[in-house]
Amino acid sequence: MKKIILLAAIGLFSTSAVAMPRYDSQSLTCSSVHDKLAQEGSIVLRHPSHIHPDMMMYDRYVTNSVACIGQGAMAGVSVPTKDDPNCKVKTCVFATGKGPNKNH
Repeated sequence: MKKIILLAAIGLFSTSAVAMPRYDSQSLTCSSVHDKLAQEGSIVLRHPSHIHPDMMMYDRYVTNSVACIGQGAMAGVSVPTKDDPNCKVKTCVFATGKGPNKNH
């Protein structure tokens, strides 16, 4: 029974992740990124890597820690937008005991 519940939960999460809105962060202003997060709760943003600018990254950004349940903790990061190269947003990160594990 536990396996069935776990598989159902994974299937539900996978389905909702596929339907999650995706945006190019550099085509939006920082304010519009925050507006979209407020309206939708979580979104996927595409943006250049901080370390390797020629590599595009896709990450999920959230409005609150409830969106991170089972996926780690919420942490502040920045993404480049049309008007702000360091627009502050929140994302879920896996805790390793050594701080957030975000390498981009």
